Amino acid sequence: MSTSTLQPLTPEALFTQPGLRPTPPSHYKISPCGRFIAYLKGSKEAVTVLDLWCFDRSRKDHTKLVSASTLDARADESVTNLSDAERAERERRRQFTFGISQYQWLGKSCDLVLYADGQAYATRVGESGKADPIQAVTELGQRHSGFNPSPSGQLLSYVTDGDLYFTNASGAQPAVRVTTDASPSVTNGLPDFLSAEEMHRFKGSWWSECERYLIYCRNDESPVSISHRLEIDGNGSRTVEQSYPFAGEANPLVSLHIFDTEKGTTHQVWQSGASEQDVYLARVDCWEDGLLIQTQDRLQQTLTLRRYRFTDRSWHQLYQESSDTWINLSDDLRSIGDGEFVFSSEDQGQRQALILSASAEPRRLAGPSHINQVLSVDGKALLASGWDETPIENHLYEVSLNGSGYRRLTDGAGVHDIAVNQSQQLFVDRYTDVQVPLKITVASLDGSNQQLLYEEIVDQSHPYFPFSSNHVTAEFGHITVEDHALYYRLTPPANPDGLHPTIVYVYGGPGAQKVRRDWGALLLQLFAHQGFGVLELDNRGSANRGRLFEAPLYKRMGSIEVDDQLQALTILDNTSWADPSRIGVFGHSYGGYMSLMCLCQAGERFKAGAAVAPVADWRLYDTHYTERFMGLPNDDGDAYDKSSVLPHLHKLERPLLLMHGMADDNVLFTHSTMLMSELQKLGKPFDLMTYPGAKHSMQETHISIHRFETILNFFQRNL
Repeated sequence: MSTSTLQPLTPEALFTQPGLRPTPPSHYKISPCGRFIAYLKGSKEAVTVLDLWCFDRSRKDHTKLVSASTLDARADESVTNLSDAERAERERRRQFTFGISQYQWLGKSCDLVLYADGQAYATRVGESGKADPIQAVTELGQRHSGFNPSPSGQLLSYVTDGDLYFTNASGAQPAVRVTTDASPSVTNGLPDFLSAEEMHRFKGSWWSECERYLIYCRNDESPVSISHRLEIDGNGSRTVEQSYPFAGEANPLVSLHIFDTEKGTTHQVWQSGASEQDVYLARVDCWEDGLLIQTQDRLQQTLTLRRYRFTDRSWHQLYQESSDTWINLSDDLRSIGDGEFVFSSEDQGQRQALILSASAEPRRLAGPSHINQVLSVDGKALLASGWDETPIENHLYEVSLNGSGYRRLTDGAGVHDIAVNQSQQLFVDRYTDVQVPLKITVASLDGSNQQLLYEEIVDQSHPYFPFSSNHVTAEFGHITVEDHALYYRLTPPANPDGLHPTIVYVYGGPGAQKVRRDWGALLLQLFAHQGFGVLELDNRGSANRGRLFEAPLYKRMGSIEVDDQLQALTILDNTSWADPSRIGVFGHSYGGYMSLMCLCQAGERFKAGAAVAPVADWRLYDTHYTERFMGLPNDDGDAYDKSSVLPHLHKLERPLLLMHGMADDNVLFTHSTMLMSELQKLGKPFDLMTYPGAKHSMQETHISIHRFETILNFFQRNL
C-alpha cells in the first residue's frame, strides 16, 4: 500500500535472524569494587547465544570473559535437553536466549558465578581484567536450576529434580542435600507457577545474612486442578497434564522452611494452608538477624509485612496496608539498619517511598510523582527510578532519607533504565528517545566521569539502514477522560499520500505500559512502511500510573478499556492522513481480548480486528491474576459474565482474524476453541490461524514471519 519507491520493511526482513537491530548488551551489573561493568552479549554469528563480557573502567576496554561455547551451552533448545524446571523458568522469565542465562557478582569481591545450560560455574576477574579459569560448581552429570549464592558468595544453593542442595561456591566440597521429598507434585527451593508468572517472585530459596540458615519454599501442587491440555506440534499431538489453578479453584500449598546448616535440622515457619488458608507468600527478604515476609490475602486487598527472628523464633508485624480494590506488589523493601526499613506504597494513589520501624508510624519521603522501583539505599539516601512530570519517561532520582527532598540524576527527555552500585556512586544508564535507538553509559552519581559503553547508530553498517529512509517518527500526546490524562503514541504511515487506514495496536490490561518516549519497536515501522498508521493508547488500568489510575478497572474488565480506546479515536478525526472509516484493531494476549471486545462492542468504529492468543472467559485464567481484578467467580459471577467475550460475540459483524499457539500453557488453547465453537454456533464467519508447537510468546522466527504476513494481508484486504 505504500507509495514510496524506497525499500519498505517486510515481516521476512524484520524477523529473519540476526534481525534488523544489533542485539544490544544486556544484564549490566557493576562489580562490588566499581572497576568492572559486566554484561551479556551475543555474537553476529549467534545473536541468541549470550557470552559474558566485561568493560574495564580503568583500561577503558571491553573483554569477553567467558564464551558460552566453552561451557557447551548451545543455542538449540531441542539439543540442550532442558529439564521441566528449566523450561518453566525460561517461560516465566520470558527468556528467549541461550548460552549464559544469568550471572552474579559475589560478595564484595570480583568473583563471579554464572549459569548456563543447567549448570553453575565460578570464576574471578583479576587485575589484568581477564577471567581466571572456569570452575564447575554443580555436578555436570545432572541438570540444575534455582541457583542462589549466599551474601559472601562462599555458598551456593540449587535445585536438582525438585530437591534443594547447597555446596561451596568453588565446588571443592561435596554438596549437602537439604530435602528428600520431591515428587511430581512437590518441589523445594523453587517458586510455584503463580509466584513466578503473576507475582514475579522468581526465587524459592534465600540465605540469611550470617549464612547459617538456608530458607526455602516447599510447593505442593496436589490440591491444584489438573488440566489435560492437548499440545500439538509439527510432529503430532500429546496430552499434557498441567496443574493450572483456574480462577476460584484451589491454589498450591506453599510453606516456608529454615534449614540450619550447623545442626542439619529443618523447621517450618509459615504455611499458606491451615490457619492462613489462601494466603499468598509474595516476597521473602533477609535482614540482620532474621527474615521478612510479605503476604497477601486471596483477594490481594491486604498486604502484611512481618519479620521473624532466628534467635527466639518469634514473629512481629511491621506494616499492614488495605485496599478496596487490590494492592500491587513491589521489590522495594530495603533494610537501613537500627530496625528501620525503606518500603513503598500506593495507598495515596501513586507509589511513594516510606520508612518503616517497629516503634513509629510510617514516615513518607518527599520524592518524584511516582516511583517505579527502589534500586538501592545507603545511610543518607535511596536511589529510585520513576517519573515526575510525565509517565512516558523514566529517570533516576536520589531521595533523601531525612525527608528533605529529592533530585533527578538523569538528563534528556526519554526513557532511562538504570542499574546502580550506590556504594561506588555509579550507575549504568540505558537511554532511548524518539531520536536515539539506544545509548548505554556508566557515570558517577554526581554526573562526572561518564563513559560510553554502547551506542546504536543507524549508519550504512546498520542492518536497518536500507529501510531507514522510510523511518517515521511518532507523535506523543494525551487526551483527558474523567480527569485522567491518557497518553498515546501515533505513528504515521511512511510517505503519506491521501487518506490511510490506521491500526489501533492495543494491550489495555493491567501490569503493562505501551506508550513510552522511546525509539519505538520496529514492528510499528513494519505497519507504517506498509501504508498503515498505528495508534497506541494506555487506557485506565495500565501500569506505571498508580492505584487510582488502575482502580476503575476493578470488576469491569472489557468495559472501561474499550471506552478509553474509543475516546482515543477522536485523535484520528483530527489527523490529516487518517481515514476515520478505516480503523482496525490488533493485540496479543490481553490485547487479543481487547481486540475482540472492541469489535463486538464498537463495530461501528472498528472495521476489522486481529486477536492473538486472546482470553475468552476469565474463569479459565489463573487465580492470582484474575481474582486480583475480578474477585472470586462464586462471589462475583455477574462481573465474570459481563467480562467474558462469549456473551458479546452475537454483536460481531466485522471481519475477525483469530490466532493462537497450539502449545500455549499460559492462555490455554481452550480459550480459542471456545471462541471457535461459539462463533460457529452463531453462524459468524472468521479467519483462523493456529501454530503447532507455539507457546504464548510465539517467538520462533518462522512463526513470527508467517504471523505478521497473515496479519498484514488480513488488514490490507479489509481496510
